Amino acid sequence: QPQPKRAGRSTPPSAARMSESSADALLKKADKKMSTTLMRWKPDYEAASQLYEEAAVKFKAGGRKKDAMIAFEKCAEANEQSGNDWHAGKHLETCAQLAKDIGTPADVVAYAERACAAYCTAGRGQTGAEALCRCAKLIEEKDAEAAVQLYLRACEMLEDEDKHVYTSDHYRAAAAALMRQDKFSEAAEVMLKYAQACDVSGSKQSQCKAYLSAVIAYFYAGQAVDAQATYSDCSDIPNFQSSDEQKTAYALLNAYRDADGDAVKAAVAKSAACSFLEAP
Repeated sequence: QPQPKRAGRSTPPSAARMSESSADALLKKADKKMSTTLMRWKPDYEAASQLYEEAAVKFKAGGRKKDAMIAFEKCAEANEQSGNDWHAGKHLETCAQLAKDIGTPADVVAYAERACAAYCTAGRGQTGAEALCRCAKLIEEKDAEAAVQLYLRACEMLEDEDKHVYTSDHYRAAAAALMRQDKFSEAAEVMLKYAQACDVSGSKQSQCKAYLSAVIAYFYAGQAVDAQATYSDCSDIPNFQSSDEQKTAYALLNAYRDADGDAVKAAVAKSAACSFLEAP
């Protein structure tokens, strides 16, 4: 008995929809939403931002990181146009992460600055400063100098808002990056700036550690005269007097003056505060 003919396979209904919702198609739709038409007098920024974000997520999932970065950037710009600066900042930070993955540190810096500006426009200056620091961490290995500048810019922003207490991690990160570059003198200067911030915020213990770190950094630089001068200046500060950090700095000065390597090692081993500054 002859078998009935099998019906030919039809394309699953979802295939067309999947094609239509592909990242490239979504990107084109979003671009159209950003323009005007005969029936649309102004761009639909909200719809465009949603489409750009969907496209970016699909690009990223598919490994097309550069396309994802471009889509997220367009999403951020659409959000800025609609006054949604907070979300614009978030998307620009995502662009910075993708730029890091692609291997373009300069783009990381550019996106970091734009994200910071977006957060500031949204009235969130502290978040903007923190964004600079998050992006700085992304490029420390590839461009330590640029990373340091982002850290210090963040500290300036926080200090301008009288939020000195939040600068601690950022100053220390900047100093550590400088130490790894063998820029010991600059690291000492950063720690002195940090000490001033501690003075304003009342962080007395951290202030003592910052002064000791500056002395140590000057010793790394071979600038014993600057180390001695820093110690002398700090000795006039009541909180530093008779502190463990003051005693350690004094012991180090004497050891270096006597060229006694064992005494230097003993002073460092005796004080946990010496580890406050990350050694190169």
